[in-house]
This record gives sequence, structure tokens and C-alpha cells, in this order.
Amino acid sequence: MLKGARIILVLIVIFGVAATLQAQCPGYRPPPNNTNLACEIATASRSTSSDATTLSSISATLATQLSQLPIAAAAAGTGITIGATGLPTVSTDSLGTILTQRGRTIGRHQLLVSFNFQRFGFESVDGISLHSLPVVVQYFPPPASNNVFLQDTSNISFRVDQYTAMATFGLTRRVDVSVIVPFSKVYLATTTRAVLHSFAVSGGVPSSPSSTPVVPDPLYLPGTAGGIGDVRVAVKANILGAEGKTSMAVGGEVRFPSGDAVNYLGTGAYGIKPYLVISRRGRLTPNVNIGYQWNGSSVLNFNDNLPASFLYSGGVDFRVNRQFTLTGEFLGQYVIDAPRLTLQTISIPLIGDRTTVKAFKGSYAMDNAGFGFKVTPFKNLVFSASALIKLDDAGLRSKVVPLFGAAYRF
Repeated sequence: MLKGARIILVLIVIFGVAATLQAQCPGYRPPPNNTNLACEIATASRSTSSDATTLSSISATLATQLSQLPIAAAAAGTGITIGATGLPTVSTDSLGTILTQRGRTIGRHQLLVSFNFQRFGFESVDGISLHSLPVVVQYFPPPASNNVFLQDTSNISFRVDQYTAMATFGLTRRVDVSVIVPFSKVYLATTTRAVLHSFAVSGGVPSSPSSTPVVPDPLYLPGTAGGIGDVRVAVKANILGAEGKTSMAVGGEVRFPSGDAVNYLGTGAYGIKPYLVISRRGRLTPNVNIGYQWNGSSVLNFNDNLPASFLYSGGVDFRVNRQFTLTGEFLGQYVIDAPRLTLQTISIPLIGDRTTVKAFKGSYAMDNAGFGFKVTPFKNLVFSASALIKLDDAGLRSKVVPLFGAAYRF
């Protein structure tokens, strides 16, 4: 009789989670068509977004990170300089940094086309390993006669391979316009083991504890998606020192929600990013970039605005010789009032203490350091390679992000 009651409890919990996901999961589609990746983690963890201690809110965290994936910047350094006369001359400058910008533009009616590949293998969120993410959800709390806790641990493998095509055209000697088109392949696989803990309560006294594995055990949900991401259009204008040693530029970037958000190919939100760049020419070329990222509403954040970010970065590139440049860069952002996860302990009577994630909102900084090089085998063609290394743990993080790219200036 007791075993039959436990089976009924398991069924009630499973169908209750499915009903809640239908109401809360971004882009939910009923089985067997529920193939979008935004629902995969919440479904595998048997969690509900109405409970603040579950994983459903992780979709907004992923979308926030996707809105700020670093993209190789257009650089004027290709071995050729376009002077005030409009005539090309051999440049003694370095080939430029990779992920940060200079204050100079590429020159009137010049065209720069580039293609880059980056791999983001996400391994942790707010310092919590994605390969061992615990969730404990309580069902039927007191004064119910039966108390039920669902405990599961998820192993999440999340990778984004991003291919980015970019074209930058010099409208005038001081103004560039760029179109950035990313294509992504997203891999998401979640393996979850779950246990149902229950105990009876009579007269306020717990008794008859039990722990029952939830089948299938483990639950494995793999998924992939591929396609175009969020297209961006950017304008940069040099406002100081187009020909001098020190240059300053202002710019703006608009992001369009062209990517499939519920499959993590895009953010599902419009974005606007104004920025300021200051740099200095020479064999050793430093630069400083500051900006602000505003994001609109997204289905991944249940139709609320994605968090905004203050952006701060800088870099330096050193010309070893005319064909080879070394780069060092720092990329940071301060994410404002964003969804986050932390760990807490829940005590289950007669069972023991269990660890679970808890969702909350808070601001945090994400900092990375990048090291790489650029090489030009012949005039106007530049190859680049770099590695972006995390410096802290907040947000959704990869330990190392490799980049390989090629650019050609017409």
C-alpha cells in the first residue's frame, strides 16, 4: 500500500512539472514537438520556473551571455594607410588588436571583409559547475500529511560554435559602417539523475522516510540547433586625430533579434550599444573602449528586458615586424540586476541535508584577458588567432575561448 502511494506521488510530481513548464518555459511546445533548447534544462531537471530555487530562470542567464559574445573588431591595420590625400601608402603601424577597437577608421571607400570562428564551451554559471548542478524542489509542504522533495543533479554540456562574417565600409575618411552576421551551431545535452524523498507527518511528527529513484534514471536529453544569429549594424566616426598619433572615435551598434531565441541562436531582443574609443598610433598601440549595452524584452526572460551592461575594455598591440603583430587585451562588463544562481542547503527531515541552486537577481562583473597575434603573408590579407581566458567566475563562463580569423581589405 505504501509503495503504491509513492508511485502515485511520483506521477503527480511529474505531471505537475509538465503543467508548470507549459505555462512558464520559454517557447514551450507540447510533446512530442517540445524540441527547443530553451526548455531542455528545465525539463531534464524536472523543475518549474515558478519556484525560485529551480533552473528554469537559467534561460535569461544564457541569453544575457549570448548578447555579449565577443566578436572580432574591424581594424584598419592591414599594412596600408589611407592618408588625407586618399592615396595608399605603406604603414609602419601594427596590424591592430583583435577584440577591441582603435579610434581610427579604415578610410574613404575602403572595404574590409572578415570571417572569424570562435568556440564557447561553457563550463560554469556563477562559479557553479554545469557538470554537477543540483536542484531540490519541495512538493506538498506542511500541513500536508505527505511531504515530498524532488532532488536531482544535472550534467549540462553546452557549447556554441560561432562563425561570424563582417563587412566594414568607409563612407568617408572619418566614418565607417559595419554589418556583422553570425552563424552558430549550438550543442546542448543534459543528463539528470533524480531521487524522490518523502516522509509522512502525523501530529506534526515526521515518520516513514523513503527515497525512490525517478525513472528514467538517468534522463538524457540531447539537442542541437544551427542557423543565423542576431545581425548587428554598427557605425563608427573618428572625432579626433584621424591622421595624428592619438585618435578618438564614437560609435553605435544596433542588434536585431534575427536568431532563433528559443534555440539559443539569438537573444530574442533588440540591443543598442553606444561606445567611445581612444587609441594611440605607433609600433606599440594601446586602446581603451567603453560602452553601454541596452537590451529589449526577450522570450528567454519571460518577455522582460534582458539585463543591461556597462562595457569596459582595452588592449595593446605590438608590431614585431611589418608582417607580424602581438596582441594583449582585457574585456570586461558589469552586468546590471541580472538573474544569478547560488548554492544553499535544504534540510529534509529524517533524510538529511541536501544542496540546491537558488535563483536571485544581482549585479556582477565579468572579466577576461585575451592574447593572440596577427600575421599578413601579403598585402591586404591578415590572419589572426587568439585565446580569451576568464579572470573571474560570475555569469556563464568558458575557461578558454579560441578565435581564428581572416580579413581582406579591398
